[in-house]
Amino acid sequence: MFKNLHNEARVYFWLHTAGPLLIKGPDQPGLDPLQPDMRFIRAWRNGKEVPFIPGSSLKGVLRSRAEQVVRALAPDGTVIPDPFQRQRETEREMKDRSGYDRYYASDPVTQLFGQTYLAGRLRCADAFPVEGKPLQLNERNHVAINRITGATQGRALFNPEVVEEGTFAAEISLTNFAVWQLKLLGALLQDLDDGFILLGGSTTRGYGRVRVENARVLVRDYRREQPAEILRGYEHDDIVPVDGYVYTNRGYCWEAAREGVKWLQTLKVDLAETLKKLYRKQREVLQKGMKHGG
Repeated sequence: MFKNLHNEARVYFWLHTAGPLLIKGPDQPGLDPLQPDMRFIRAWRNGKEVPFIPGSSLKGVLRSRAEQVVRALAPDGTVIPDPFQRQRETEREMKDRSGYDRYYASDPVTQLFGQTYLAGRLRCADAFPVEGKPLQLNERNHVAINRITGATQGRALFNPEVVEEGTFAAEISLTNFAVWQLKLLGALLQDLDDGFILLGGSTTRGYGRVRVENARVLVRDYRREQPAEILRGYEHDDIVPVDGYVYTNRGYCWEAAREGVKWLQTLKVDLAETLKKLYRKQREVLQKGMKHGG
């Protein structure tokens, strides 16, 4: 499914904290009593150590939310497997299948996010602080609560380091995407902006609320014929009209850009109907594999 490059999409946006954000870094040796118990994760960038949001953290919460959405909309019988269970067994089942069969024999979430036997369509880059924007870290103090009495648990204090205010430049890319995947991504980013998806740890304490700002979607189509006001997916019949969508010739591809992510949710794709089609396709591919002893 990746031998030929048909299309790509990149979503650039800022993640601005709307409350404390905690993404715990690796455990440090407890030799410095001045360090907090939990330090915000850091990376070396432009000659200094800065806090950042790992792409894996963003991808993890998006995948978890996508599983919930797909389970709600998919027809009965659709199974969204736990990626940490039956992994070796599934790898053996998929080992001798073609890339096409691996893709369509998988559930919709695996098609988008990938698995050990199938490369995902979606990738999340690490998000680093935006230059010139305020970045405020703070050390908060918490005390453990006894779940029986509801009172404080002795002297069980802990102090995490959080980002109180910060803006991080994020990027999500999709390669050889289906249009329904782009629409689902738009819905996930809207849920993130609305606070239905929380980032990092201690979310039950009110941490992890972020806003999606300054979003821009860039789409490239690598096929020879010039697309009109349409958005084309990987398959030849995966086409939806998009008003005012103007492509420019980049010499080796056609490129178009759109501001914001709300328009992704208005794409004329019925997710529930699409999931029904994918379920039928999955049954068809799996049954074909069984007939051939796969």
